[in-house]
Amino acid sequence: MVACADLPALECEVPKEGLKLDLVLRPREPVGGELQYWPLFNADNPEEHFGNMRFKIHKGGVVTLKITLDLSEVPCRELEFARCPYHKLDGIIALSPDFRHQFRARAKAVDGEYTKLVIKIRDKKHIPDNFSFLWKCVDPETGMHFVSGDPQAHIDPWGGI
Repeated sequence: MVACADLPALECEVPKEGLKLDLVLRPREPVGGELQYWPLFNADNPEEHFGNMRFKIHKGGVVTLKITLDLSEVPCRELEFARCPYHKLDGIIALSPDFRHQFRARAKAVDGEYTKLVIKIRDKKHIPDNFSFLWKCVDPETGMHFVSGDPQAHIDPWGGI
């Protein structure tokens, strides 16, 4: 299993005007019942992939992650991002406190399947904060869930521009 800490971190300074990134998430089959970490890939450069995320956010800045689900590592599966209509956290399971003040995740349908996820991240309280979550997909036919390993991410307020 690939560990998050073994991969480079996606590190960005987010200006007041915001930042938009196009990424790709590739689920993997569980091996021996163990959760598998799914790295994020840069949509424009598939060789560039990340294990964690660290954002320095200027007050008022918003990071928008547009994530496309790539099923090439699970070719016999028809997976979609899991939907969670009452918490605005589609496709992820929050594991850390105060997660909701930072994250909004909405799955978007493409050809009737929820294979796009738009995540908006902001730092409303302007304080450093670690956030931890799992990626969550579902097979709509069987109800079986596919869940990623546990990445650690970090938000820092950023005072400069």
